[in-house]
Amino acid sequence: MTRLAFIALALVACSKGADNQQKGASSEQPMVAPTGTEQGRGSMPADPSTGGPADGGGDSFKLKPAEGTLAIEVPAATAGAKVVANIVVTPGAGFHVNTEYPTKLKLETATGVTFAKAELKAGGPSKEKGDAAEMTEQKLHFAVELTPAAAGSYTVNGSFKFAVCDKDQCLPKKEAIAIQVAAK
Repeated sequence: MTRLAFIALALVACSKGADNQQKGASSEQPMVAPTGTEQGRGSMPADPSTGGPADGGGDSFKLKPAEGTLAIEVPAATAGAKVVANIVVTPGAGFHVNTEYPTKLKLETATGVTFAKAELKAGGPSKEKGDAAEMTEQKLHFAVELTPAAAGSYTVNGSFKFAVCDKDQCLPKKEAIAIQVAAK
């Protein structure tokens, strides 16, 4: 019963605030959703079904140059032989990798290229290294083993979810990636 009374009171307060804004006579401050700073260090909005960014990866979830760099390095490949693609996040000055964030690199099937794992994970509350080659506050590195079936150029697409933090807040990121493999 108490919950219903609270919800009803909140709805009335919100509708009055909206009426006042429409009339242009409001002296009240607009309501603002809490940011990472108010929620506490390490807190960030998340989609409960995926553990990733709540908006599915809009521009606000793209890594900005000041926040760090995302590099994909693939050496020359030979048909039928394993090659290792290195996916590396290096945080910018004043930022660090959030090792508690449930980091996930998900690869899509690509014709002509095989890989051992389609989904690589690291991090989380236990700060597990998981599938990462390196996971520290200074560097996040996944080494993805790929094998091109024949000579040619291939693209392995995927999505990469991770987070970087500054002294005030943590920022979840979701980047589309494309691993370009050229095999001889």
